[in-house]
Amino acid sequence: MLKIPAAFALLLLFTASAQASTDMCFEKAQTQAQLNECSANALKTADDELNTLYRRMQDRLRSDSSIKPLLVDAERKWMSFRDSECAFSAVRSSGGSMHAMQVNDCLTRLTRARAVELQNHLACGRGAGEQEASQCALPRANR
Repeated sequence: MLKIPAAFALLLLFTASAQASTDMCFEKAQTQAQLNECSANALKTADDELNTLYRRMQDRLRSDSSIKPLLVDAERKWMSFRDSECAFSAVRSSGGSMHAMQVNDCLTRLTRARAVELQNHLACGRGAGEQEASQCALPRANR
């Protein structure tokens, strides 16, 4: 039977709840300004989730001073990529009223995808043998 840790289950519940709230915002929006605000709120929610996962990863690496800088570097470079990619993908709407929403939607999509990657790092090695666990960037969580 698959066991889901309580913290992970709460994160999934929060994410689903936040997604429903975001969807409701878009459904109620009647102007571009309101749509822009909804997209900004969706980005903030995704970013908050990502930051929570990132902090959990940093906590797991607290005693490993050689690997922690690699995480910090990877995250900084990922953020630079994300921002550049979204600026590029929304370039045609630059100066228009939809530009902020298009950039935010791209940022949200990539941030959610990154959150899945961080969740996978955090879950790596759970229930695995030593060989599989040695392929994980993070040490096993203390139980």
